[in-house]
Amino acid sequence: MPLLVSLLPAPTSADVTVVIDVLRFTTSAAFALANGARSVVPCETVDQARAIAGSVTPDRCLLAGERDALKPRGFDLGNSPLEFTPQAVQDRDVAWTTTNGTRAIAVARSGWDRAAPRAASASHAPEQGAGGRSSSRDLILASYVNLKAVAALLEPRLREDAVVAVACSGRDGGFALEDAACAGALVRRLRATLGDALTMDDGARASACIDEAYGEDLARLFRDAQHGRFLRDHGFGADLEACGALDTLPVVPRWRDGRLVAR
Repeated sequence: MPLLVSLLPAPTSADVTVVIDVLRFTTSAAFALANGARSVVPCETVDQARAIAGSVTPDRCLLAGERDALKPRGFDLGNSPLEFTPQAVQDRDVAWTTTNGTRAIAVARSGWDRAAPRAASASHAPEQGAGGRSSSRDLILASYVNLKAVAALLEPRLREDAVVAVACSGRDGGFALEDAACAGALVRRLRATLGDALTMDDGARASACIDEAYGEDLARLFRDAQHGRFLRDHGFGADLEACGALDTLPVVPRWRDGRLVAR
């Protein structure tokens, strides 16, 4: 039952990749899908998001995202979880670009094309990946708001001896305390159910140590985290409360045919 944690974005060919960007993309994506969005299309650049939104019927696709925490010009929504209400996103697709989270997805998936597809288990049929290629690899998003649902999804996969890689998005190419702590909280939950059968790399053990320091005191975590302080200083204090609403959403954003949908 191998569990790997990268504290910075990294390519992976694991059976299941878990991307974490607590402040704020993976939290906000969970909010969007829980509140009725049809899908989230992660984009690396603002121009790519605009192009995707322009290729879809205008009343079906929203533009969302941030640069330096602020909504880009002409976008419908920013990156705050509080913006993704049912009234805003019900039955809409969302073309979404962020500084860290959507980039981390692209980096993680770049490893999928570097190795042959793994054989799918009987209970997890292959899906069509990029370019129509068959792949049994899975990618999901985790944050504190959906941590319970993510752990419940991963536990049977690990029991089947799938390789699970957790990728922290970080901040501007560097380490982000809140992402590592969330990865550690996921490690803690999986260890509680799988015990010594779960094998971990050094990244998983390091993230577990960070989680041990904070536990469920997410207010203190966000006060200590550099990006948490940045968001509070720029008027996004309410977002920190929303991002710290532990286990409140049952939705797991999951990669399907170039987009993320509710699982």
